[in-house]
Amino acid sequence: MPYTESMIFYASMPSALGALLLSSDGAALSGLYFIGQKDCPNPAGFEPMRPDHFDPSAGEHEGRPIRTFKAVKNASHSGDLFETEPRAAVPALPVEEGPLAFMQEGTPAAVEQLFQQVRAEIIEYFQGRRRNFGTPLRPQGTAFQKKVWDALLEIPYGELASYGDVARSAGLSAGHGRAVGAAVGRNPLSIIIPCHRVVSGSGLLTGYSGGLDRKLALLELEGFSLLPTS
Repeated sequence: MPYTESMIFYASMPSALGALLLSSDGAALSGLYFIGQKDCPNPAGFEPMRPDHFDPSAGEHEGRPIRTFKAVKNASHSGDLFETEPRAAVPALPVEEGPLAFMQEGTPAAVEQLFQQVRAEIIEYFQGRRRNFGTPLRPQGTAFQKKVWDALLEIPYGELASYGDVARSAGLSAGHGRAVGAAVGRNPLSIIIPCHRVVSGSGLLTGYSGGLDRKLALLELEGFSLLPTS
């Protein structure tokens, strides 16, 4: 199949939190999704990648909905939104060492190399050996969404931000809160653009496009635990 500039290439890979779907426009990474999340693409010719129904606020911890817990950092936090308490270091997530599966014949060598770089960096992240990603990114969205996603990239590893923090970082007013939340929920590059680090103004884990159980696992990897609300 001849390559055209408008093509999107796909690959899948296993991970400790479930299979991932990677996409590229031929030059950079345009998507990284948990297969089964609500907005995962459905590449033509393959089994459906997303369910008919998905609740991004579902998930339980210790018999209670995860969305009723606050995020708690194991070291002091510079702000005053989040409570802190000492806790033991969290072990790295188990690494699934399965290979990449390229989903189109004739995937260009440069795209294969890009996907291999993503795979290596995700593995290092799950092992606790990587805090920043070097993969070139090109998410597709509106100018407003890209502004919000750029603000998400400014949230450091092991830190949290509220939706209001994200709005301010993007140069937006508090009145944009709902639109910012929608843009965060449409982040096409899970893990790498760290929307899992965004919580409500009170610290509650309100939702995650890949499921709150995955958001919890990612935050635990970065040094957080959960504190139940009264």
